[in-house]
Amino acid sequence: DVDIDECTLQNGGCNQLCLNKLGSYRCSCYSGYALKDSKICEDIDECTASADICGEAHCKNLISSYECLCDAGYKYDDVRKTCQDIDECEEKLCEQTCVNSPGSYTCHCDGRGGVKLSQDMNTCENIIPCVPFAVGRSIKSLHLGRMFSGTPVIRLRFKRKQLTRLVAEFDFRTFDPEGILFFAGGHQDSTWIVLALRKGRLELQLKYNGIGRVTSTGPLINHGMWQTISVEELEQNLIIKVNRDAVMKIAVSGNLFTLDKGVYQLNLTVGGIPFKTKDLILPINPRLDGCMRAWNWLNGEDISIQETIKMNEKMQCFAVAGRGSFYPGRGFAVFNLTYMQPSSGNETKTNWEIEVNAVIQPATDTGVLFALVMEEASVPLSLSLIDYHSTKKLKQQFIIVALENTVVSRLAINLCDKKEHSVDVLLKKDHLSLRVDGVAGESELSISELEDSLSILESSLQSTKTYVGGLPDVPVTSTPVTASYHGCMTLKLSNTALDLDEALYKHSDITSHSCPPVQEGQ
Repeated sequence: DVDIDECTLQNGGCNQLCLNKLGSYRCSCYSGYALKDSKICEDIDECTASADICGEAHCKNLISSYECLCDAGYKYDDVRKTCQDIDECEEKLCEQTCVNSPGSYTCHCDGRGGVKLSQDMNTCENIIPCVPFAVGRSIKSLHLGRMFSGTPVIRLRFKRKQLTRLVAEFDFRTFDPEGILFFAGGHQDSTWIVLALRKGRLELQLKYNGIGRVTSTGPLINHGMWQTISVEELEQNLIIKVNRDAVMKIAVSGNLFTLDKGVYQLNLTVGGIPFKTKDLILPINPRLDGCMRAWNWLNGEDISIQETIKMNEKMQCFAVAGRGSFYPGRGFAVFNLTYMQPSSGNETKTNWEIEVNAVIQPATDTGVLFALVMEEASVPLSLSLIDYHSTKKLKQQFIIVALENTVVSRLAINLCDKKEHSVDVLLKKDHLSLRVDGVAGESELSISELEDSLSILESSLQSTKTYVGGLPDVPVTSTPVTASYHGCMTLKLSNTALDLDEALYKHSDITSHSCPPVQEGQ
């Protein structure tokens, strides 16, 4: 008999493969298909057929096949049947610092170098002011607060053949309650006077024939308006005037010019004294963020001082200034403050509380307002301005509170609206809140995560320093923002104003008690 090949006639009715056999035939299927009712092939759903076919990955059924898929940021390992994290940092996606994380990565830019993340969240761009401040300076003015060290900004020595009396007059403007205007006299143990400001009023410290005295009187003069102040030796009296009205008249026995080798000499220093302030009759913080103009020392023409100031912008004052401290976008001030409080009744256990109020008028949308920094350069707590959402990779302006490198609370806000904003932060054992202009920030952590983070913060409080307006040289990944703040700010801690003149250190370009206004018409 001759075998009939059934497969030659309409493929034997088979849907896919027809296999001829002696006296018969059968239908078969391609890989990934199974026979249904002896002729029709149907796709096998491998994902359902064997549930563990992809291990920990997602199984996706395909026609005649299947594939194993991982979430974005992971790749599938065929051998282990696992999803392996892709290290995007190896792909050099970030312009500066890259941090890989499970399934993702973040780029960081060196804020202390004046840059921030740009729109693509990979490259860096310069931090450019979005609100212009009127920082123009007056070349006919002298800024007394230039040196944070409290050393004089000007030193003069007068030599005369005849005995000469001191006559000094100048216009003066300040919001600062305390500091030194000028010193006149000989060396520390001889005869001298110091004109200073304490609690906003003039104070005169004087030493004649080894006997020291301190006199303070007159009106409050730290109101920010220009006024004329004069000091004059007249017939064994010292006469101090404010706006031509005498506010002090002190009888003295002796002269400020002292005779040395046949010449009468007088040292005069402005904005500080030629010896240590602890050796004054009454110690004082010498730093005075004040401004002087139209000065006249001993009726002398003083071309050299004018020329020096004209050449050095940092010796000049802002042409216009209001209250507040101005941060130029570089540097910081640092304080040694404690946030621990002994609990009532039980002295062994301590409570802690950090209460910050910052009234800000920013010039840029990126910068550190307040931070606690450990010796080893970690940043347990920071309050900052930032212009992106790192997890959503979205450009938007926020005020954030971070514990180390984790944002724990944030509030979206327009930082470039030329307005003042009041920022309140309160942290204690089981509480963290952020409010901006009375609006509460959103918490980013669960209650248990927050409690864990706050207990870590508590353990580090004993060994932190308080930084304002910027950070020291910390790793760029240790905290979300490393750039210095640019703009006006007044800070209160536990409802007490923080005086930058009292800092352990302050960058000299930060003005402690004066802030220029926002430029109009921009």
